[in-house]
Amino acid sequence: MAFDTNRWATRAGRPFAVALVAVAVAGTCAIGAARADTDRIEKRLWVAVSGKAQTVVVDSFREMREDCSAAPAPALAVTKQPKLAKLTVKTVTAPGTTDPTGPYAACNGKKFNWSRVTWPVPTKGEGTDSAVIQATESSGDVTVYDFEIVYAKKLPAGKTSGLVEDR
Repeated sequence: MAFDTNRWATRAGRPFAVALVAVAVAGTCAIGAARADTDRIEKRLWVAVSGKAQTVVVDSFREMREDCSAAPAPALAVTKQPKLAKLTVKTVTAPGTTDPTGPYAACNGKKFNWSRVTWPVPTKGEGTDSAVIQATESSGDVTVYDFEIVYAKKLPAGKTSGLVEDR
């Protein structure tokens, strides 16, 4: 029997080819959709160790609407806890500041629903720790925040306890 190089053009081969293409397209779309809705942001938190028990705000998350009406606080999940102490997530209502020239300028000073993350500061020692927080907005968009936590008795010049910066 000779190899049929025209098999894809025959009736017997068409359903197989169509199914193969459909699976490939569906897989590509699913992968593309997952990537499109998730962002990853790397941050660094500086923490001064003072010898006293205290907590520091790791970050606060809010969702805003252009008409300044109350939006739900983003849902947070700590997907990786620091080794030293656990992060705590609370929902609070508090005023917020906005860019005076941005689309939310009219919302400046209004109360928002926040998801706030805090961390108990070690009373001694120095080093680094890490945490990962996943924030999901009401739209379903997800942002993953990868935090490096740097704690020390004396912080480098220009760094203050509670300072969060991009890395």
